[in-house]
Amino acid sequence: MPKVDAAEALRSLTGFLDDWLAFQRWYRQVPGLSAGLAVGDETVFVTAHGLADVERRVPMTPETRFRVASHSKVFTATAVMQLVEQGRLRLDDRVADHLGWFGTDDPNDDLAHVTVRHLLSHSSGLTRDGRTTHWFDDRFPSEEDLVEQVGSMPVYGAVEHLKYSNVGFTLAGQVVEAVTGRPYEAHVTETLLEPLGLAATTPDLPDDLTDHARGYPRWLPDRERPPFGHARARVMNSATGFSSNVPDLLRWYQAHRFGSGELLEDRSKREMQRVQFEGEEARWGLGFAIDKLAGMRFAAHGGGYPGFITYSGAEQEHGLAIVVLTNASDGPARALLEGIAKLAKRALDGDFEGSPPFDPSVADGLGGFYEHRWAISQVARVGSKLVVADPVAQDPTVNFTVLEHVDGWSFRYPTTHPIESPGEIVRFEPGEQPRMYDPATPPVERSDSLVP
Repeated sequence: MPKVDAAEALRSLTGFLDDWLAFQRWYRQVPGLSAGLAVGDETVFVTAHGLADVERRVPMTPETRFRVASHSKVFTATAVMQLVEQGRLRLDDRVADHLGWFGTDDPNDDLAHVTVRHLLSHSSGLTRDGRTTHWFDDRFPSEEDLVEQVGSMPVYGAVEHLKYSNVGFTLAGQVVEAVTGRPYEAHVTETLLEPLGLAATTPDLPDDLTDHARGYPRWLPDRERPPFGHARARVMNSATGFSSNVPDLLRWYQAHRFGSGELLEDRSKREMQRVQFEGEEARWGLGFAIDKLAGMRFAAHGGGYPGFITYSGAEQEHGLAIVVLTNASDGPARALLEGIAKLAKRALDGDFEGSPPFDPSVADGLGGFYEHRWAISQVARVGSKLVVADPVAQDPTVNFTVLEHVDGWSFRYPTTHPIESPGEIVRFEPGEQPRMYDPATPPVERSDSLVP
């Protein structure tokens, strides 16, 4: 098979992806979402659907900022690795060597054995969030609160269990401050954000919230979604404080590609993106979760803040970066990202390549959503193929069919799906379609009737 041009192959997906994401947002009643896809140095797709502020009817745009929460950990880990490269810090330094209030010299003290590497790989055994109730009342701790809780931090010994810890990355931010002698926020802005031109990314909630989405609780029957208020993470900025948008996060992951020459030496990037510690259900590098999506290995991270669920990741073999941001506590960010990754993998494998057996304008004219009593079908041209998919599924490759052109507006189902009329003809006929979108948001275009 000829080598596929990755950017061109992925661009062929953009019409399908845009409509599918719009449908997913509407169908799952998520207030708003934004998503993007890049390969190598090229951003091939950025979109936004729904509302950034439901009460004020502010539309979502690709530039809208979200609280990206635990994505902050990847920024913190990168800042630490820069200090390691500069010889100002070692991954196997004890945390107590930099934070005098943390632990003792007693070898029986669990805290005495916690290293910077343990913090970045979630293998420290420390408490997840401490004793404060910030996830329930927005009262995030101060540095004094952190020091006061230190004696209750150990839950397990170091490297005993993979245990996700926001406190651990809060401490990592404190180590950055101790080594550099300046506030964490100022350091990462100067060394990470400004060199990459990430003007929409801040390590704390920005003062100007004009282009920032509001966050909403999960949807429940017969209930409104009152927006959450914005809350600053204070000392926990290094674990969960960041705000950003899709273009900035795509740029961030592009800088983490091997060979990009940005942020870090490749040896440091490889160290961050290799498995440092593994649990029963997850694997972690330094800052990055090591995730398997669509059969590809991603260095990724999610984020959850009151009213925001987000997920993003980078894959080195093909140079992919994918970002999905939502402004709802039940936003299916990871599932949608995995759906995008699965379609991207099929495109990169050349599944939609070949000489079109029909005039592409014919297929373009048939694209849209079709409803009948049994299902809703999404029809689109992807590359040189006409495809039919189930837009309700969070995995768009479920019930995903590539049709064979017969003549005119007639196509044949393949033999690969035995339940779905293999070998039989499906024809398209003009007809009115009901609208299937929230009237408060821009419509997804509907097309003609699909008649088997």
